[in-house]
Amino acid sequence: MKEIESLDKELKEQKNVILQISNLAALRSLIKPPESNWWWYFSSRWDNWDWLWNGLTIAALAVSLSLVVNTSSRILSGGANSENTLYVVGQSVLTLMAGGGALTQIGHKSYEKILIQLHIPKEFWQETSCGLSWLLMVSLFGINATLPSWAHRVNRNGLENFDNRRVESAKADFQRAIAMRPNYGEAYYNLGWLYEELNDLDKAKVQYEVAVQSDPQRFDSGITYVKALNNLGRLYVIKKDYGTAVRLLSQGVERAGAISLQDNAGGRDDYYNLLKNLGWARFMQERYDDAEAKLAIAIKVNPDRSAAYCLLAQVLEAKSPKDSPNNKAKALGAWTKCASKATPSDLAKPEDDNWHGLANKRLNETVSSDNSNKDTSKEK
Repeated sequence: MKEIESLDKELKEQKNVILQISNLAALRSLIKPPESNWWWYFSSRWDNWDWLWNGLTIAALAVSLSLVVNTSSRILSGGANSENTLYVVGQSVLTLMAGGGALTQIGHKSYEKILIQLHIPKEFWQETSCGLSWLLMVSLFGINATLPSWAHRVNRNGLENFDNRRVESAKADFQRAIAMRPNYGEAYYNLGWLYEELNDLDKAKVQYEVAVQSDPQRFDSGITYVKALNNLGRLYVIKKDYGTAVRLLSQGVERAGAISLQDNAGGRDDYYNLLKNLGWARFMQERYDDAEAKLAIAIKVNPDRSAAYCLLAQVLEAKSPKDSPNNKAKALGAWTKCASKATPSDLAKPEDDNWHGLANKRLNETVSSDNSNKDTSKEK
């Protein structure tokens, strides 16, 4: 027994030499010695830190799981399609494989076989598992970070769907873009515009409200931010909250000046709409001089649109007695241009159609009045 004890002691002193055998783990797996043969199961100094690596592995897997849930919910928020489903399934499978290998007995055994085949020493198995778990976590962080740029493509796809009258698909795309990038003003505006086209003004107003509260830099184009202010201001005019409408529309005019919208051929109509709606709000406030000034600028910006003429005619009628010859002539000229310059796009909004109908009514009244005056002259 003393001799065996001495030999055991001598064998233990050769621990570091034995651990240096590169295929020790493979041999142990092949021979499958009992655990009583302790010389097959020497632990290295690295094993003393296994508790730390296991803890870090579990932490990384927990974070990875939360990232998968967060990313998946944002990607699938507008509904599932083949692309985003494959994307979600891929990252979920990777996380489940990593979690199964680290946390379940069957997965752990399969993982060990792979490590043995890769000739990774046993004392580094926990470190390897920890490294792979953190690599997965970093990869998922990277995927999560790409969602804002992906949102831009989804938003553009929504515009294409709407142009092709695939309304539900467009709505899902805009909602998905917002989920991917919660501060994406462009997508909020597009969703509000979609609701407005569907005549759901309350939902449109909610989306426009969020859009105008976004940083203008969060829009793909500075013009879109101005459009959001204009559209929201118009909805407030319709709801008869003229003070809020004036504030939003004035902010839009100021922003338009900052980006020189009036000098941009593509933004001329947007600048015109701002001024026209601001003149409309001032008219409803009975601030006729201010309304006339804004409408005059709108007409100067685009003299080929009819709405500003329609509003100007109403302002001129309200500003002074209708029987004033000078005022009557100006109003009649504005009503004439209101009726003659109307195009299908000018009649797209309900108020535009109403104003056009009012213009025809005024012109008919004028014609009837002129004919009546002629008949009276003949009788005399």
